Amino acid sequence: MSDAVEIYVCMPGQSLKEGKVEYSQTIYDKFAAEQDAQKRVKINPKIHKIAYYKINAEGDFRIFYSFTNPDATNQPRTVIQQHDKKPKKKKPRKRSFLERLFGVGGGKKTTLKKKPVKTAKKK
Repeated sequence: MSDAVEIYVCMPGQSLKEGKVEYSQTIYDKFAAEQDAQKRVKINPKIHKIAYYKINAEGDFRIFYSFTNPDATNQPRTVIQQHDKKPKKKKPRKRSFLERLFGVGGGKKTTLKKKPVKTAKKK
């Protein structure tokens, strides 16, 4: 790869190392990089930063153009609205005739509550 260009495309909150890396052999100068950056931001306005690094045959690199989109931070963020509704409770399953007759089976069992016994006070 002689005289190639690495293009780092970053979204808001990303560092250059976390961004998407692309390679180009058609960008040679700052003017071409500026035109390419404007074209990329026009296509995807969420792009926050674009950096162009020139790479030579020895593997050395240097930055020759960087573009920061000022409108990327002003983009409206989508917010998921939370509902205040409580989840619906499931109805208990209907008991069959035999379960009702013999008092066995699934579902909520009813028990009789005993009344408290009143004791006479001694005087």
